[in-house]
Amino acid sequence: MSSPLLEYPRGPRLSLREFRPDDLLAWQRIAGDPRVAAHTPWPALATPDTAGAWLSETARMAQLQPRRSFYLAVEQYGDLIGSATLDILSFPHRQGEIGVYLRPDRWAEGLGTEASRLLLELAFSRLELHRVQTTVDPRNTAGMRVAEHVKMRPEGVLLDRFLVGGQWQDRAMYAITMPEWRGGGRGGAHAAGAAGDAGAAGAGAAAEPATGVPGEAPAAEAAEGFDAFSKPAAGPGPGGAATPTTVSFEGGPEEPVLGAPVPPEADEQHADAEQEAREKFADGAFDDDEESEPQVLTAQIVMEQIEVVHILPREP
Repeated sequence: MSSPLLEYPRGPRLSLREFRPDDLLAWQRIAGDPRVAAHTPWPALATPDTAGAWLSETARMAQLQPRRSFYLAVEQYGDLIGSATLDILSFPHRQGEIGVYLRPDRWAEGLGTEASRLLLELAFSRLELHRVQTTVDPRNTAGMRVAEHVKMRPEGVLLDRFLVGGQWQDRAMYAITMPEWRGGGRGGAHAAGAAGDAGAAGAGAAAEPATGVPGEAPAAEAAEGFDAFSKPAAGPGPGGAATPTTVSFEGGPEEPVLGAPVPPEADEQHADAEQEAREKFADGAFDDDEESEPQVLTAQIVMEQIEVVHILPREP
């Protein structure tokens, strides 16, 4: 069965594809191996029936629109050697999670790193996700080395993350963002804060008198991409800047966007509106029927309104 959405990335030794019904016995030997199942979030697929049920569920999820789960077969020169998974955790926030499970006789050959890079190319270059994470059994030191090899950062340990076979299992969390994958620094508020600090430092340096010490040349920017087959293609945008291809996630769940910042202008407007309301209350000229302009209330404004109610005397 071919993917209804795209062709999957290929590496020097590995390729990704959809699972097929004729993979049943080979996949059952892999997923039923206790050495593999020791680090999976599901029990060993010890029989052809359990492996067949897993493949059927994988095929069903592949047909969902929008598609959230990519449970793909990993092939080495036409031989099925494992699975590579990508789950989209959030469409609006462009978050994903990856996992790689390989046949034990293919361990310690660098194939887990190659498969992980193919998944990151799928996530960032093809699906335009912003952040991808993976969770690894802390006892699986080889798995944690794979996460580090593909430049993922450790983000802590999730205690009792999975209940497998009646036993709770912890997971070490690793993650990488699209700017990091492309060879730059961290994105989001972290990058904005760093840029603000750098700008403030530059402004301070410009204001200082010359001391006669020669300045250092600016460091060259880091090259984008960290290997030949994981660099996303980008076309020239306005001003010659690279512009990534955009992908629509229409049809996904509408998840709330939390913590949206309020610009300074809005804070000033809120302060003016509060002062005006205080004056109206003090003059007794407040009209309950008067329509007020819509405002975005922050926690600070709500607290100040509560204080106003407590301070003002009640009308008889």
